[in-house]
Amino acid sequence: MVGTNAVSVALQKGGVGKTTIAINLAERLANRGNEVLLADLDQQGNATEGVGLADAYEAERHLGHLLDDDDPTTLGGIIRTTDAFDVLPANADLDEVENTIRSNTFGALWIRNQVVEPAVSGDYDYVVVDSPPDMGPLSDASLIATQNVVVPMRMSEQSASGFERMFTQQVAPIRQEMELDVLAVVPNVLEGDNEEKRIIADLEESQFGDLLPAFARSDHFDDPSSPGPGIRKRVALKRAWRDGQPLAAYDSESDMLERFDRLAAIVEEGTTDA
Repeated sequence: MVGTNAVSVALQKGGVGKTTIAINLAERLANRGNEVLLADLDQQGNATEGVGLADAYEAERHLGHLLDDDDPTTLGGIIRTTDAFDVLPANADLDEVENTIRSNTFGALWIRNQVVEPAVSGDYDYVVVDSPPDMGPLSDASLIATQNVVVPMRMSEQSASGFERMFTQQVAPIRQEMELDVLAVVPNVLEGDNEEKRIIADLEESQFGDLLPAFARSDHFDDPSSPGPGIRKRVALKRAWRDGQPLAAYDSESDMLERFDRLAAIVEEGTTDA
């Protein structure tokens, strides 16, 4: 059992800012004095590119070799180092890794056994996994490995529907076999229109209302001292990714850093009350 020392950032819909949350959650956990490993399991490799390691996407040695019992590759042999945290990069061969997991009876446990548990019992206080935006074997494996998930959401009907599908078709079945905690639902890339207000209000009234962090609640719409609820749309976040840096390295004065820090506190405490 890895406890809250590991967390997946996941939603089974693309375009919700999942990678932005994963990178900056990892950086804020590291900034709070933790040793952090960011594991990029998304075949697109956006987190790998977004921390300045685009070259690793074509590396000869990668996760697939680690999951081969006959291969001498070690976890430390494929991890890369950045200024803020360490990274297990994505690779162009992750589709083949997913096929291997799919065809093996115990494949869904490989990420847990070969990556997450060795990391949190070894050099790392936390593992943050950037999961694929689907409900395939790699996505299942990441949730099974971490047993904790942070869900980023755009405030749109499509994103809300994606979360409902994820909860009923993926989270609920996994919970029949093991613990899996949804630590937080994080409204992301917000601009402040009426549709966002409506969906946040709906979330607050739903069974998932307790999963909204304090910084993501609708009372921020009426607070003149607040930029509004959730993680706001900021050009600096796009530019930081383009430059291969977490937000803190690109713009240390950003008003969103405090919110990423609160999200890191939620992961540390294992509750949205953090």
